[in-house]
Amino acid sequence: MAQAVRVRLVDDLDGGEAHETVTFSFEGKPREIELNHENAAKFRQLMEPYMRASRPAKADNIAAKGDPAVASGPVPPLTQTQQREEAAAIRAWCEKHHLPVNKLGRIPSETRKAWQRHIGHDDRTLLDRLLEKAGVDPNMPPAIPAKVVPIDSGKHTVEAQLERRARKMAKLSAPQEKLLREACAGNGTAASDDLGERRSYEALVRRGAMIQEAEGAFRVTEVGRVWVRLHEAALSA
Repeated sequence: MAQAVRVRLVDDLDGGEAHETVTFSFEGKPREIELNHENAAKFRQLMEPYMRASRPAKADNIAAKGDPAVASGPVPPLTQTQQREEAAAIRAWCEKHHLPVNKLGRIPSETRKAWQRHIGHDDRTLLDRLLEKAGVDPNMPPAIPAKVVPIDSGKHTVEAQLERRARKMAKLSAPQEKLLREACAGNGTAASDDLGERRSYEALVRRGAMIQEAEGAFRVTEVGRVWVRLHEAALSA
């Protein structure tokens, strides 16, 4: 009987939904990472000034470094696919920060500039100005979107994908290990008002081991559970 294998694609940065694999090269080392629309657009936005200021690498340097993926010119215009991804990232950013935006059609230039400044330079000046103009309190905490991870077709089993991502997490700090194991031993959720613990939970979110569901509330991901299982013997020793 034929079987269709489906694989969960998870963002390597925040453990949420991933939409694409971004490939790049740094210091002679080809790399790749799975990202969602917002993180992929942020990556391209951050890289753009470096690409524009850089120059094509000499053939001798490429051979010496063994780098098959070196940029060969200025940053080209965004493709239609990239434009759609960027628009999706901006709309997701607007939703997160309670900024009204049309769901279809052209995104206002002021909104795009506010997004670029915020994700590229951590500057909220234009964002706060647009929020005040729309009658929204700029101090309102960011909304936490639902983490819906689709299942896409692939050649690896779900378990194999989870193990690969769990191994990429490598070693956690002692506080992170303790909190993750305690959450896995319980109902998979955790909450804390302690600043130190919350920082550890937030670090686990960045590693993909947990998801933040609300302010101070977290839930273990399947990647986190697999990491505990893979390291259980060592952690119990």
